[in-house]
Amino acid sequence: MKKQLIIFDLDGTLIDTLSDIEQIFNYVLIQNGFQKRSKNFYKKNIGNGLENLLRKCIPDNFMGDFDLLSKSVRDRYKSQLNTKTEIYDGIILVLEYLKNNQVNMAVISNKLHSLAVKSVNTYFNSYEMKVIGAEGGFPRKPIPDSTFHILQHFNCSSSDALFIGDSIVDIQTAQNANIRSVGVLWGNGIEEDFKRQKSDFILEKPQDLLSILN
Repeated sequence: MKKQLIIFDLDGTLIDTLSDIEQIFNYVLIQNGFQKRSKNFYKKNIGNGLENLLRKCIPDNFMGDFDLLSKSVRDRYKSQLNTKTEIYDGIILVLEYLKNNQVNMAVISNKLHSLAVKSVNTYFNSYEMKVIGAEGGFPRKPIPDSTFHILQHFNCSSSDALFIGDSIVDIQTAQNANIRSVGVLWGNGIEEDFKRQKSDFILEKPQDLLSILN
């Protein structure tokens, strides 16, 4: 299945940021008198932006300054980003294949745009990737505006693209843009969720991507 463009999610798809997220959020929660959350909690709830995750971490009846709390998380993110983050095994092999076969690559993330760009520049500076993050001029996924922009940027039709991610939000984004979707299980994805959402492909490890790209 030859494709002209591959669009990746970032966290949980290209890089494992779960340990950083756990450390950053729990630091802010404890500093503000809340209980820390488990790594499994974060694994189940990440993927839809910082603010949405933070709201799930605190009580529904929280009456304090949410914007201030959110700013604390953002500030901690900026200072502690990529401390424990790692590239998933097999991802570089896939990126090398795409690069060698002149397949365009892009990243669309619900992580803040500046942080998404920083992460891509830190871990994937050998590859040309168009990056769009939250507050980067487009609505968050699953609204497909950023995806349409990427398609236009590369002069690519939806039938010649593939969207790869570890969350239902990614699959919904692909479907909203009429792009074939790949749900991945090496990050935070859950197979049953992908089946319910009717993901076109469900893969266990990055190397499996090569089998559908050839």
